[in-house]
Amino acid sequence: MGAGIAQICLQKGFPVLIFDSSPDALCAASGRIKKGLDAAVARGKIAAEQASEALARIVYGKKLEDLGDCDFLIEAANENIEVKRVIIETLSRICRTAIIATNTSSLPIAKLSEFCAAPERFLGVHFFNPPVAMKLVEMINGPKTSEETRLASWTFVEKGLSRVPVSAKDTPGFIVNRVMRPYYLECQRAALAGCSISALDGAAKQAGSPLGPFELMDLIGLDVNLSITKVIYEACGKPERFKPVSVQEKLVASGALGRKAGRGFYLYKEGKTAGENPAAAAFFTTGAGLTPEAGWERVIGSVIAEAERAFAEGVASKADIDTAVKLAMNFPKGPFEWRQKSAAK
Repeated sequence: MGAGIAQICLQKGFPVLIFDSSPDALCAASGRIKKGLDAAVARGKIAAEQASEALARIVYGKKLEDLGDCDFLIEAANENIEVKRVIIETLSRICRTAIIATNTSSLPIAKLSEFCAAPERFLGVHFFNPPVAMKLVEMINGPKTSEETRLASWTFVEKGLSRVPVSAKDTPGFIVNRVMRPYYLECQRAALAGCSISALDGAAKQAGSPLGPFELMDLIGLDVNLSITKVIYEACGKPERFKPVSVQEKLVASGALGRKAGRGFYLYKEGKTAGENPAAAAFFTTGAGLTPEAGWERVIGSVIAEAERAFAEGVASKADIDTAVKLAMNFPKGPFEWRQKSAAK
């Protein structure tokens, strides 16, 4: 994520200082950025000269204190609160005026802001993976984030990086990971009610989704997807609707992690789908049950219901929820737009 965010900034003409406590990770980031810029040149996104100039604007820090003169800091360490605590505490001590942003998908901004000596200069700026391709950025204020910090960060993301910021309340999963959680859970429950894996994915794609929910879980990684589900389930007080499905837990325990493992809900051979994974299909009932169309309506209905809950709780506006879901999922419609479509039938 850090390398991807750095590449965006470089392509937009900003000088970038990169630091990682691991020299190997720093070296790998350098390689990823160069590869990413070369790919942008090959696709005609930037000229070769621009790529060379971008690479020349990178400075590699030898210690965290080297970031002291930066104007905008984006912390993109892994989702470990202790790791982030050390980084945020140090940055807020050595950076007297910089905005300090955390790129987190699951940790509470309020808790992270407690580690910042200047919480008025701290907020959440959640990029989506891969940052170079994904336009969406969720912006989350901490309890003491100043209006000046919010506006400057919004302008930097929208005007400076040409991304689409949406405002989200500091709640578990923010917008996308919360609203779309039922997409991954309800499809499994629908399959348990008799709708096959491939049939349900087919119905989802027929409705306009670029990938069915089972295909998407395999792409994300069943273990990664399950981990996020567990975090949101716990953080929200263990509501039944967010309870992990035992099928996914069993598949993860068996090593069926999706594309990266060659098997998940589907089997994969040489990077291509090779049919449903019999071990996964065996968990689900077959024969009479939900039709694929009814299964899809159940899945998208659960997403719409979660979007309505999120709006009612003040997580985000309807417009921002629709925008976030469309950009993150590449859906043709957001939940509220889908609800209007369903109501018109």
